[in-house]
Amino acid sequence: MFKKIKYENGKREIYLGGLRIFKYTNQAKFLEYILEKKLFDAYMNFRAEGGGDLKFLLRRSYIHHKYHKIFYDFYLRARNGEKLVFIDGGAHAGVFSDVCLALDGICYAFEPNIYLSAFLKERYKNHKNFIFSDKAISHQNGTMKFYIPEDDFISEGASLIQRDIKEENAYEVTSIDFCEFLREVLTQWNKITLIKLDIEGAEFDVLKALIEQKLYERIEFIMVETHERFFKNPKEKIEKLKQQISQHKIKNIFLDWV
Repeated sequence: MFKKIKYENGKREIYLGGLRIFKYTNQAKFLEYILEKKLFDAYMNFRAEGGGDLKFLLRRSYIHHKYHKIFYDFYLRARNGEKLVFIDGGAHAGVFSDVCLALDGICYAFEPNIYLSAFLKERYKNHKNFIFSDKAISHQNGTMKFYIPEDDFISEGASLIQRDIKEENAYEVTSIDFCEFLREVLTQWNKITLIKLDIEGAEFDVLKALIEQKLYERIEFIMVETHERFFKNPKEKIEKLKQQISQHKIKNIFLDWV
């Protein structure tokens, strides 16, 4: 079912059938390659910038540079014995989950895309800190249509919002009341370290409920990639959310994650 293609420079690609669902670099093979090609100085200059592997993971996750220090602080806290709890909402191929796991954190990950969820289950099947759900994050429990672009079945543009995607390129997924889930997690952990939401338009209803129920008060950071472009009234959509955040004087919800 899964096929791996290896390249001379250490690059690896994993396919599910004919679809490429993940790519990464074998660091040992990459090192052999740059030594052979006399690229070692360039490599060492990159490493000397600081942060090593964590910096690589942060860059690969497209996390805005101004937020990197937060994760270095998490690293120090983890080294001092603190257990960090993360939620990766819209895990896609797991690049942000990798950051969480590199910090020795507990990572609750959600990904309703059937192709990506199959990959994630296989990839992290032996990782005790990775807790996976193939349900879609929503403001309510139920079933919903999950729309996938016709030309890319593992697209990050797959969404609960129909937009201009054909009905036949959709299938039903189970949705979860995210606030209900958070309350359950908070019975086990005193607080949640960070939530990342990249849920392709569903973030507006989810954040509205989260704010109304004041659950943000027990979460250190809520990082969101917004998708107001999926709606007919994009400016109104994002301004209403910003106004709600401002009215409640919320300081831990950030809408410029990437």
